[in-house]
Amino acid sequence: MSERLIVLGDTDHQARLVEDPDDIDNPILAFFLTYWRRKRGAGALPLSDSFVPKEIGAHLPWVVLADPLPDYVDFRYRLVGTRVCEYFLGDGTGKTIREAFAGMKTSDLEGLIWLYRRACVEQMPIRLTAPGGRINGVYYPNYDALYLPFASDGVHADRVVIVFTFNYREFCETRSITALLRSG
Repeated sequence: MSERLIVLGDTDHQARLVEDPDDIDNPILAFFLTYWRRKRGAGALPLSDSFVPKEIGAHLPWVVLADPLPDYVDFRYRLVGTRVCEYFLGDGTGKTIREAFAGMKTSDLEGLIWLYRRACVEQMPIRLTAPGGRINGVYYPNYDALYLPFASDGVHADRVVIVFTFNYREFCETRSITALLRSG
């Protein structure tokens, strides 16, 4: 393994991207990294049909499944877990990234698509950890995500499993009406 760290953003709002992470301290993400590596075996990528929701159990609400469009120009959400829907205040199932995040700044939207594409093209897990912040007056707590490519033929990525975690208690507290009133 050859873990590589990339720091994104400015000093006040830095995100950390780790390509091919060696180990992960987040227990949910660690579970999925181990799962992905076990399913991959000696191949380049695990088979798409080797991802079995029953094997994920209680972690399924944190999962997003996305299928790439030709040449990885965009990705269509096949499944968006309930925790992820709560975080983003909506369900993008059946939509492309561009459709689901239509109001996002173009540079941020292209960055998101780049991240999915990079996991597929480089055929490696990518971890992204980013701080919380406000977008359009709504507070979003810090998050930690893992992007895992899968392939129907074991070689060419045609599915990305994203595990998106955040501090659920902080999320519930900061999204309450009283927390919103306190924050002005």
